[in-house]
Amino acid sequence: MAVLSILTKSVVCFVLSLSYFAFLFWRKRKQCFAYVSCYLFFSVWSYWIHQHNVTTLSGNETALVVRFIAPIYVDGDRVKTVVQWQNERLQLIYRLRTEEEKRQWDELQIGTTCSLQGMLERPSLPTNPYAFNYRRYLFHQRIHWIVRPTSLERCMRANITWMERLQTIRQDGIRYIQNHFPQDAGAFMQALIYGERSDIHPAVLSSYQKLGLIHLLAISGLHMTLLVGGCFYLFIRFGMTRERASTVLLLCIPLYVILAGAAPSVMRAAIMTSCFLLASSRLRTLDALSVSCLLLLVKDPYIIFHLGFQLSFLVCFALIICSPWIQSSRSFVHQLLMTSFVAQVSTLPILLYHFYEISLLSIPLNVIFVPLYTFVILPLSFLALFIHAYVPLVSPLVIYVMTFVIERTNALVVALSDAFILTLGRPPTWLMIAYIIAICVLFLSLEQRRAVTFRFLFAVVIGVHFVLPFFRPNGEVVMLDVGQGDSIYIELPYRKAVYLIDTGGTMSWVDEPWKERKQSFRVGEDVIVPFLKAKGVRTIDALIATHGDFDHIGDAKDVYRAVRIKTLIVGIKKERNDLEQALISQAIKDGARVQVVKSGHRWKVGNAQFYIMSPFGNETTENGRSVVLYAFIGGVYWLFTGDLEEDGEQQLIRTYRSLPVDILKVGHHGSKTSTSELFLKHIRPKVAFISVGRRNRYGHPHREVIDRLSDHNVRIFRTDEHGAVVIRFRERISTIQTFSP
Repeated sequence: MAVLSILTKSVVCFVLSLSYFAFLFWRKRKQCFAYVSCYLFFSVWSYWIHQHNVTTLSGNETALVVRFIAPIYVDGDRVKTVVQWQNERLQLIYRLRTEEEKRQWDELQIGTTCSLQGMLERPSLPTNPYAFNYRRYLFHQRIHWIVRPTSLERCMRANITWMERLQTIRQDGIRYIQNHFPQDAGAFMQALIYGERSDIHPAVLSSYQKLGLIHLLAISGLHMTLLVGGCFYLFIRFGMTRERASTVLLLCIPLYVILAGAAPSVMRAAIMTSCFLLASSRLRTLDALSVSCLLLLVKDPYIIFHLGFQLSFLVCFALIICSPWIQSSRSFVHQLLMTSFVAQVSTLPILLYHFYEISLLSIPLNVIFVPLYTFVILPLSFLALFIHAYVPLVSPLVIYVMTFVIERTNALVVALSDAFILTLGRPPTWLMIAYIIAICVLFLSLEQRRAVTFRFLFAVVIGVHFVLPFFRPNGEVVMLDVGQGDSIYIELPYRKAVYLIDTGGTMSWVDEPWKERKQSFRVGEDVIVPFLKAKGVRTIDALIATHGDFDHIGDAKDVYRAVRIKTLIVGIKKERNDLEQALISQAIKDGARVQVVKSGHRWKVGNAQFYIMSPFGNETTENGRSVVLYAFIGGVYWLFTGDLEEDGEQQLIRTYRSLPVDILKVGHHGSKTSTSELFLKHIRPKVAFISVGRRNRYGHPHREVIDRLSDHNVRIFRTDEHGAVVIRFRERISTIQTFSP
């Protein structure tokens, strides 16, 4: 599938390039020659870079001498940074054992060389549909291995390069803000001055992202223009000539790029600003944008895959192209509104591809927040840092004002983050092309002030995207890889119904405060919700909570926050634990119907049929009370057993004399207390799914269970070895896809 995706993208790029070449050859021969030359150069250059992006390590090395070349991030009991061994970069990840060790890592500086003992491992591949590809992300940074050290010895700092000195100054500046400013205000100061967002609370950062305001927390062109313009004005006021002021700024801009983290948006803004300082009015804005793009691609062809690069250049290009239309309005507010509209619409396909949803409040909120950040929060951040360093007596007043503004702003953003969100899902390739065409037509019609009917093409494409799932004739069942837990997604053809069996759950124990991380991994938030949003799921017809164990429904609240759930299905029982009671209370609060089921409940949707086979109401154990679902989907019989054990299996055998099963979800993650020999003989499955965590402490799935399934010639799929398993069907099953780790 990955090869097919790459091939499709390559074909699309080739067709677009060929079309543009034909257009230029027809209209402008000289531009055609320049384009072909540039295209050939970057094709050869990118190929050469790609061919030389290889590792010289075998993976068996345990002793390395490494140099710390990037900021060292300490989050709770975890350390992450990038180190260099000879000419190769490695991603270092370390689990801290003591608080004293944490202080030692905090004191490490860029440029330090250490002898390291540890293990090398390959970066992980995505094990779920639409999941983040960590291996590819590191590959684009020329990183092929993760090193997990067991000890660090003989550390010394010597032969510091000028780049490392600047990075150290940046690290010291960030620590200065952390130590002297309130946490919330300081986190935003780090983002606006040094381009560092790691200290911003994850919920706040997520809210800015949902509302399309995340660009305000990145150092961009407007940021650089204000900073350079302000410095230029001060230099002139202090008696410098314009030429000397320009020269000083040209020397300082590269230094600030490194201090600001050297993100693609920062480098683009710096190169464009430098072009204007060098060429003055003789250079067009579009030419400066092109120069910056070419220079960055020469420096690193892989930067084209960076989301920040794509968004920064696309927004800048769209604003330049649409500037005559924007500037035609004399109203400042109207210009802001049109600027926000152009920026949001131009990036819509990319945002939908990566984040699957858009906020309808994004455009009006940008009209409010862009001036607020540009003229209030950004100047206050620089002013607060300068005053605290040189006029400390006055700093409390400035810090109070800045903290007040940032806290009120964040409160508003968080409050609005889940309002008017339109989840559309990841668009397929043909729909991405339709979006691009519709956006181009929209901008042309706005600029020429005619062909008003073409403006509706954009709305039509969004409408098609919105209803597309309801026209797909295929259904699917997905056993998601949620580690040591269960979560199964069922979608019927034409999206007649969507069901989710359990939500998984991540147990976390933090016995000491210093170990607590800003953002820990959560199955619900980091696996299930992104999967649902990528599929464009806005409503789940029924969430089936098999039983009250944390590894089955522990992260249900994350799903409740993200999508609307019509019905919560729970099994009949006399007493419920706190987790089940909280889940039922949440369902009632959100307006969902709570349905208590037992053996005998059934329903039908089209050709699909569903039967509740258990519980009966007389079970004595929590696992025995699992909701067991028997279904006829895609022309085959399915049995979803939750954590059913041998006692429950015996009751099913006694109650249902004939129970043909084609696909079995193995009970209790393959524990030896389930999937008995007698049960397998009774149901005679052809395929078995086991949802189980890698290297789990319970030893699941048990060897006896695997042997029993093999003896019955059952084909086994397990999430620890195969990742998520996707079964697609129409009238019958057509494909089975796995996401092997």
